[in-house]
Amino acid sequence: MPEPVKTSRADRARQTRSRMLASARELFIARGYADTTMNQIAAEAGVAVQTVYYTFRTKGQLLCEVVEVTAAGSDEPTPPPEPAAWMQEVVAARSGQRAIALAVEHGTGIYERVAMLWPAVGAATALDSSVDRFWRDVTARRRAGVGRLVATVAQLDRLRPGLDVETATDLVGVLFGQDVFRAVTQDARWSVPSYQAWLFSTLVDQLLGHRDLESDVTQDLSFGGMVGGPVTRVRM
Repeated sequence: MPEPVKTSRADRARQTRSRMLASARELFIARGYADTTMNQIAAEAGVAVQTVYYTFRTKGQLLCEVVEVTAAGSDEPTPPPEPAAWMQEVVAARSGQRAIALAVEHGTGIYERVAMLWPAVGAATALDSSVDRFWRDVTARRRAGVGRLVATVAQLDRLRPGLDVETATDLVGVLFGQDVFRAVTQDARWSVPSYQAWLFSTLVDQLLGHRDLESDVTQDLSFGGMVGGPVTRVRM
């Protein structure tokens, strides 16, 4: 018989951490922040509650890491100082419209992953100052990312007459914000590709003015076939 594969202590620690994060995420979504306890998270993950406290210190810190890991789409959060690979792709885009299309594609992916955690985060910011500070930092980092997108678009294609970079950043921050995503995809029940197609067209219009949309800039993206087409809705 083949010998069982041996895992290192570091690998076992990573697996345990990932299990605790996954269990916490499920409970925060299902029960909310206030009604989720560290004991419940430990029981769901199959570890002692002391292990959860030793690893994450507080429930607020655990929620913050759950958000970071979920946003990154991996078992490890992306360190804040490091730009995401997709943002580097945006900055290297061949045209302003391509930069906008890539930002819509990848930025929406983050919203899709994190949206179910927003109620827990909203509740936690009112109860835990550390979560409030974390969320303020997330908001600041997002504003910086929007600023990089606008600067890239302005460098590749002139912004529409009368629009400066700061005002353009304000507009993108609102239109590409989580409140609009929630209203369109959750309240109005638009499909995510319909939301993305609308957002792409709207951002091009708001930043660059009434220009013909470049069909080739979205062909390889998930919403490429939806641009200019009818809205599709998710039925309950």
